[in-house]
Amino acid sequence: MGQINIRDEIIPYEERRSVRYRRITLSILNDRIRISAPPNVSKRQIKEILKAKEDWILKYWLIKRQKQEHSAKNFTVGEQFPFRGRQLILCFRSHNYRRIRVNSDGQMLIVSLPQDGPNSQSAETIRKLIIAWYKVQARNLFKQKLDEQAKRMQVTFQNFRLKDQRTRWGSCSSRGNLNFNWRIIMAPDKVIDYLIIHELAHLTHLNHSPEFWQRVKTFMPEYMTWRKWLKDHGHELVL
Repeated sequence: MGQINIRDEIIPYEERRSVRYRRITLSILNDRIRISAPPNVSKRQIKEILKAKEDWILKYWLIKRQKQEHSAKNFTVGEQFPFRGRQLILCFRSHNYRRIRVNSDGQMLIVSLPQDGPNSQSAETIRKLIIAWYKVQARNLFKQKLDEQAKRMQVTFQNFRLKDQRTRWGSCSSRGNLNFNWRIIMAPDKVIDYLIIHELAHLTHLNHSPEFWQRVKTFMPEYMTWRKWLKDHGHELVL
C-alpha cells in the first residue's frame, strides 16, 4: 500500500497486477484508490499515470468522501435505514427484558430497550445490534434466494458466508464457495437477485468473459440496470 499527495490531500493507493488485466485501470474505493495493471507495466509507468490523472483522482476521491460523510448514521429517533430497497424509520421502545432487542414492524425499525431508557445506551452499542439484525435478515434471505436461483440455473454451490467487506459485494471460489457482503440486504431485491445470479454464474464461468455475461443475461435479461444501480448507489449502503 502506497500513498500519493495531491494538493495536501493524502490518498492511499494499492497496486494489483494480473495477466487477466489487459490495460491499466484506476478505481476509487471507499478507503483508497486501486490501480490494476498487467505484470509487464513498470513502477515508473504507474507513477506517470498517477501523476497524469491527479485532477481526476482528487475530484472523485473527494466526491466519494462527501458521500460517505453524508451517509453516516447517528442512530437517533426518526432516522431512516435502507432495507431491501425501502426505508425503515428508527424508533425506540422500552420493555421489561434486560437485553436490547431489534426487530421491524411495517415501516419501523424498532429498538426495544430496558426500562432505564434509550439515553443509557451508546450509539455504538445500538449500531452493533442493528448490524447484527441486518445480518440475520441477510442470511435468511440469501439462503432462500440462493436455493431458488441455483435450482433454476442448475448449478450447485458448496456453502455461502456473509462478509464485512469494503470493496466487494460478492465472490465465488473455484471450490464453489460463495461470499456476500451483508450490506447488500439494504439494496432492492432485484439488485440482490442480480448479485446472486452473478456469483452463481461463476460456477460455470470463473471469469468475466463474454460467455459469463451471456449466462447472467440468460437468467436476468435486465441485469445491466441493476448492475448500474449498484455502481451508482452502493456507497449509500452503509450504517
